Amino acid sequence: MPRRRPLFYEVRHSDTPCGKNHWRIVGFENGKRKQFWFPTKADAQAGADEKNAEIAAHGSQFTLTFEERTQARIAIDRLAPLGKTLAEAVSYYINHLAKTTASVPFATLAQHVRSEFKRRLGENEVSARHLHTMSDTLSQMERVFGDRVVSTITPQEIRSWLLSNGWATKTKNRHRGYAKQIFNLAIDAKYCSENPVTFEAFRKRETEESSTIGILSAADTEKLFRAADPEIIPYLVFLFFCGIRRATVEKLDWKDVQFENKQVVVPPYKGKNQTRYRVLLAPNAIEWLRLHVKPSGSILPPSKAYINFGGPSRDGARDKLRAAAKAAGITLPDNAGRHTFTSMRVAFYESIDKTALEANTSADIIKKNYLDIVTKTEAERYWNIYPVAQPTNVVPTAAA
Repeated sequence: MPRRRPLFYEVRHSDTPCGKNHWRIVGFENGKRKQFWFPTKADAQAGADEKNAEIAAHGSQFTLTFEERTQARIAIDRLAPLGKTLAEAVSYYINHLAKTTASVPFATLAQHVRSEFKRRLGENEVSARHLHTMSDTLSQMERVFGDRVVSTITPQEIRSWLLSNGWATKTKNRHRGYAKQIFNLAIDAKYCSENPVTFEAFRKRETEESSTIGILSAADTEKLFRAADPEIIPYLVFLFFCGIRRATVEKLDWKDVQFENKQVVVPPYKGKNQTRYRVLLAPNAIEWLRLHVKPSGSILPPSKAYINFGGPSRDGARDKLRAAAKAAGITLPDNAGRHTFTSMRVAFYESIDKTALEANTSADIIKKNYLDIVTKTEAERYWNIYPVAQPTNVVPTAAA
């Protein structure tokens, strides 16, 4: 009569030991006979009990080895402080492998985007300027994410990249817009399934930033002016002593500066709100401009690339501004010139309406963001920053 197959592991003694082990347990798993040796009957019984408990719980068609059970226990213990289960960890890793297997490095995506935009340019679907701006964003992102698998780049990493470069808000928004286009193309190419550049990922941070006004003190403003290349003195004056937005300053022509009338008149097509407005030149602003005034032409320094033609350079002005700040040992907040001007203006004149008019903004904005940031004494120091030493407490009557 054939011997039955045990449903569970049985303890048996053997007269032909395996080494020094005389006791064994015998059973079947997945239809295959298994046996394990032990030095004593007690050890064998413990081993059988463990195996049989596992079979009772899961059946004989699926069992884990001792090593597998040990690994599972270690994994569960490591996940416990994170509030995650072993099943969740396995699911996450499988999804991660699926993403990375189907995706490519960002550098490969960048090549794909460049090729696509060159095609669009050739078919008049985009302008040359659009291609140039997209290429700029691609180059900036490649320096940071070049080797990263596209599908693993997170919204938090995109936000950190945008905030770590010290860009003005307008520049950050431009790069963010093009980054979103880049990842839309990545989705079309099936390099990722979701776009990490989302409005929700940035909304909270932008709200926090918009409520923060960064300015320079009178002392730091003076350091900046004295450390600056003479070529950008007009640029600084229109930023810090006129409060004109940087994008508008970079469009100004000396024809817009009515020096004899002690004012700057910003044409509607050069300003943010498409409205014509004027800013009166304070006495210190007049003195800083006196040696630089021209009948016409851009207020920006000439580009090195076009020095023989006298072409203006926006990037050159910004580079020189950063160099002056570094030489002065100061950090420039976003929109430092406009914010500093507006804060100092309202503190000195104590007139919300006058300040709003010259800053080309609303009285509500002045009330909300600029009141009581500096004292009147600090503002007096600010409006007494001259190219050379001047008597203190000079009232800027031209701007009164």
